[in-house]
Amino acid sequence: MDLSIIVCTRNRRDALKGCLDSIAVSMSSVSGMSKEIVVVDNRSRDGTRDLLRSWAAGADCATTIVDEGDGGLARARNTGVAASRGKLLAFTDDDCRLSRTHLRDLVCHDGADTESVLRGGRVELGNPFDLPCTVKRDIKRRRIDRHHDPMRDVAPGGCILGCNMAMRRTVFDKLGPFDERFGAGAIFKSGEDTDYILRAYFSGIAVEYVPDMVVYHFHGRRKPHELASLLSGYDEGNGALYAKFMWRHPELIRPLYWDIRNGVRERGTEGGCRA
Repeated sequence: MDLSIIVCTRNRRDALKGCLDSIAVSMSSVSGMSKEIVVVDNRSRDGTRDLLRSWAAGADCATTIVDEGDGGLARARNTGVAASRGKLLAFTDDDCRLSRTHLRDLVCHDGADTESVLRGGRVELGNPFDLPCTVKRDIKRRRIDRHHDPMRDVAPGGCILGCNMAMRRTVFDKLGPFDERFGAGAIFKSGEDTDYILRAYFSGIAVEYVPDMVVYHFHGRRKPHELASLLSGYDEGNGALYAKFMWRHPELIRPLYWDIRNGVRERGTEGGCRA
């Protein structure tokens, strides 16, 4: 198997179908390679499993459905990787939809690589009525490498988002599984993707953002209290990440300063939101 797209889901039956449909369409833009979708059902109670069975039965692409009885996005992603067979692994979320050429663009970038890369792409709002958060709209390509582009004003964790992330299986084998203490459903409510990005960066693996690899995020947050809850979870995850890494990597002191300063500014700006 050449390419595996891994989707973890929990109680988002209606959104999930749009996600899977978009993956199937994007798959059609890629020829000459074998592809599969791996869906990890993380204890859903809303009929998700019935939808998955129905969708898989009518799909033109290989689809594997896996149950993960223990909660947590990081744990579900690890389960998805274990069940997958592809040499190239792509991750998205159940409330996202891939652009028509997303996978074609991913394969094109991967084919040009001469070194190991952890790659992500642009994340746009799926619904214009949602708050402009959990998006990544930069139009310039950027690659961060510890040896050639050391950290300056921000940590590499902000370079890409977990809902639009891809890597070779050899990268996953080198870095190991996602840290299951981080992410939705875990002790720390966010940061499983940032943790992985930091581990890649500190291991000498390039982290790259490419604007042409697009997903659309239908996150549904529209009210101030929903934003406040999101930001609180971000702060909690970031704090735990600094505690995990800073003793070994004191260069994170500068990003910590910028993170605190930006957080204070966001709290003082009504409706503020981070990407």
